[in-house]
Amino acid sequence: MNTQAPVSSYDLTISVVSYNTKELTRRCLQAVRDKTQDIRYQVIVVDNESKDGTPEMIEAEFPEVTLIRSGKNRGFSSATNLALRQAAGRYFLLLGADTALKNDALSMLVAFLDEHPDTGIASPQLYYPDGRVQTSHYPFRYPEKRAMREVAPRIREIKTILGLRKIENRLSEEETATVPDEPIQVQRPRGVCFMIRMACVKEIGPMDSNLFIFADEVDWAWRAKQAGWKRYMVPFAEVYHENHASVSKEATLMKKVQMQSVYYFFYKHFGFNAWLRLRAGNLVGALLALLLSLMTSVLGSKRSKLSATEHFTEFKALLVMALLTKKVLPPDAV
Repeated sequence: MNTQAPVSSYDLTISVVSYNTKELTRRCLQAVRDKTQDIRYQVIVVDNESKDGTPEMIEAEFPEVTLIRSGKNRGFSSATNLALRQAAGRYFLLLGADTALKNDALSMLVAFLDEHPDTGIASPQLYYPDGRVQTSHYPFRYPEKRAMREVAPRIREIKTILGLRKIENRLSEEETATVPDEPIQVQRPRGVCFMIRMACVKEIGPMDSNLFIFADEVDWAWRAKQAGWKRYMVPFAEVYHENHASVSKEATLMKKVQMQSVYYFFYKHFGFNAWLRLRAGNLVGALLALLLSLMTSVLGSKRSKLSATEHFTEFKALLVMALLTKKVLPPDAV
């Protein structure tokens, strides 16, 4: 691990990737301008060929921002790497267009990294726009546990339907989220607002452009971990985030893109057996969803969270994921 930072003209380079997010990007950039007080920073927006007037808005309203028109939909990782090439900060920030700074969070993160030279990545506490606490970091998922993601919950539900297990009203992770009093060491901060030391980037390399979107910051955090860099969440740095993680459970385009990113990540870092195990987990999950559909059709759905039709929809979606082999990208992607 190399903790020597390169000579830089800025404390921080802020990278925002925009793709038809005009109003969100405007709010994000305005919050950076209004809230960030105590550091020298540059802002680079890479626009992935937006059709909603985003680049024109940036040129008109934020002349201090460096705008890179990518000319095509490059995805997140490749677009971020374009910003990296022009980065002049000691630290580099992934900032989602769907965020807004709640306080001078970026100065706080820079100060924290300055005080902790063995830390490669720092992130803030996230909040929903209404002020509720949002999950700000996650553990790494290893092959054994990730492969059971679609299997274990369905086994529990089958036992519940058969009366072998009590019905549980379990609170979600968001409902039980709390804010720590002090910075805490974490495994992987979310890519929503993800500050990385440029010395760390120099050691581990840029983002993996094979990941169009999803798992890209996970890959970066994993490589930082492997190189010996610590990762922290700093709770007094606060950022609003509009979370669009809740999407249809059907096999939509972006769900397929996300799943192929997961497959790629596990193949890259854990090998063929892990990749195969994940596919097997999705296949078993699909078969269990089919079984649940049949069970709820025959026994009724009083003890089931979903109807027979909903279970069958999940079966079809998971089967598609298990058999996904051809690379899937949005129609305008490259």
